[in-house]
Amino acid sequence: MGDVTGQHRAPDPISGSPVDPALDALRLPASNLCWWCGALATTDEHRFKHSTLRRVAGGGATEVFKVRDDFQGTLRSLRKGSQVVWAKSMCADCNNRRSQPFDRAYDVMEAFLVENADEMMKWDELQWQEVYGEEWQRRSADLARYFGKQMGCMLAGQRLSVPEELIEFLDGADRCPSIQFILCRSWRAGSFHKVMVRDGFEQGITTQVGFVEAMAYQSEGRLAGLDFGYYIGYVMFCARWREGTDNESWWEHETTHLPLVKDGFLGQLAWKTRELGLRTRHLVAGLAGAVNLRTPRR
Repeated sequence: MGDVTGQHRAPDPISGSPVDPALDALRLPASNLCWWCGALATTDEHRFKHSTLRRVAGGGATEVFKVRDDFQGTLRSLRKGSQVVWAKSMCADCNNRRSQPFDRAYDVMEAFLVENADEMMKWDELQWQEVYGEEWQRRSADLARYFGKQMGCMLAGQRLSVPEELIEFLDGADRCPSIQFILCRSWRAGSFHKVMVRDGFEQGITTQVGFVEAMAYQSEGRLAGLDFGYYIGYVMFCARWREGTDNESWWEHETTHLPLVKDGFLGQLAWKTRELGLRTRHLVAGLAGAVNLRTPRR
């Protein structure tokens, strides 16, 4: 599946950073409507689940350290603030009742990763039944919808169009052909997990969570592609949108591959755990904390 062709402009850091004009021609008029259903937007979605931040803080602590291009320090709150939530872009019904199954699917997957982090570097594939049981297909699809919702909030917050196929998928469509959802593992982060566990960090590198910098692609004057990624420890959840393509994703098979990667798109993880974390046992560094969206250089 090739990249979308067309003019690729200079990097455009957004989502909390000063907005570069590189994607301005693609931005939509400001709106106070929910990007999913069109009702009045009254709520903001969490970039990081509160339960995830509590787990990362550990032991009832409330301090979480975060690093990104425009922020470095301890979060003032685990519930609110621009470093924790996206801009207000959803109605209460979509952000709560309609997407609760997505949140639950994420919770189960996160718990599975933490429990099995010492072993997963040895795995070449993941059996969804081991995570979700007999309902593996529906619930692994809901896991993809959780990250699709995150992608939608990121795009809406920057006044960029949300792919119609993504909205249909959130509405319950069986497939989302133009967006490929895949799992992979970072070799570098997996190696460091072993070091952290050996040095007494019980959860190892699973206390590192966050987004990688998103890459936007445009073709013929429109937004036509996006690379989006979120990681828990050394496991990466990737969504790769290319307009007009047809791809299979992780919920369409009972077994999904877990490729081990070193460079390329996932190299943006820029694992800096030695610089960031051994100062505190309760480290959480969103290394690219909140997504920066940019178009790739030629």
